[in-house]
Amino acid sequence: MSQPERSDDPFKLALGVFALDALPDDEDRAIEAHVARCRRCRAEYDGFREVLAGLALLSEDDIRQLGGE
Repeated sequence: MSQPERSDDPFKLALGVFALDALPDDEDRAIEAHVARCRRCRAEYDGFREVLAGLALLSEDDIRQLGGE
């Protein structure tokens, strides 16, 4: 039986910031080590990276059409 997903998991909560490469070095190393051994967090991290890669392809006009500045 699998355990329920914990929403207070500090690794899970930091994955988005880690994907943005915006964590302090010590936290970055800890998350990187965790992601290397946790399949669930690796999958979520990979998902964040895919979204970020897609967002990087948007033009300024695309962003305006989506309601951005």
